[in-house]
Amino acid sequence: MDSSKPHLRNYQMFPGHATFYLKGHFQSAGKRSYSLLVFAAIAVPAGLFFGFTAPWIWNNVSQSLPIVFSYILLLCVMSLVRSAGSDPGILPRNIHIETSDTEKREAGPLNIAPLSVTVNCRQYDEDRPLYLPINYCTVCRIWRPARAIHCRDCDSCIDFMDHHCVWLNNCIGARNYRYFFCFILSLSLLAYFMATLCFLHVLTWRHRKLSTTIAAVRFAPVSFALAIYGVLGSIYPTALALYHIFLMSRGENTREFVCIDQ
Repeated sequence: MDSSKPHLRNYQMFPGHATFYLKGHFQSAGKRSYSLLVFAAIAVPAGLFFGFTAPWIWNNVSQSLPIVFSYILLLCVMSLVRSAGSDPGILPRNIHIETSDTEKREAGPLNIAPLSVTVNCRQYDEDRPLYLPINYCTVCRIWRPARAIHCRDCDSCIDFMDHHCVWLNNCIGARNYRYFFCFILSLSLLAYFMATLCFLHVLTWRHRKLSTTIAAVRFAPVSFALAIYGVLGSIYPTALALYHIFLMSRGENTREFVCIDQ
């Protein structure tokens, strides 16, 4: 060990496309900050809810409802940060080097790239075996394990890669899949709960004042708009959560289900 050389952390030696922040505790692999749009789509309506709907619910209905909403919001934001900024399962490089650093692999009859090996990873029944290939990655120079894929956006091999999420600017793999599932599930619950409380705001005021629905909407236009936003915004994360529940019940990931050639 040469003590004169500066100590380098793992993220400083990382050759992929990921950009690291906060001394390697947060990473982003995407070229566009779509994750900021996702965060804004959650933070802006949540701020409007706490500014217009939550005080009325707190004083006129129940104090526990805004507290529950705050807990779901905190769970959603924390899951978003962990799934978007944590390591998805990047595999180390240069473990199974086939050629020396000075030699270049050239195409030819006597110099053939490593072949893939197919293994039976799971079997639903005797007539439906599931065969997955183990391929050699010429970029990372490793024999990657089954269900690992080289992501072009991240420029790294990802263990149990489900997909590369452009909205989170990160791959979804073995190490952050649980955070991703928790995010879409909590986001669905958050949208439903916000829509319910906002409709409760409008309808409770109408019932107490013995007024019309139009008058109630005029009294709480922000709550009514947030209710519509919550109903429409819950469609996509709910469908995605149900889809991943279906995948987990089959023991598959997205790439295996859609039969992408690995």
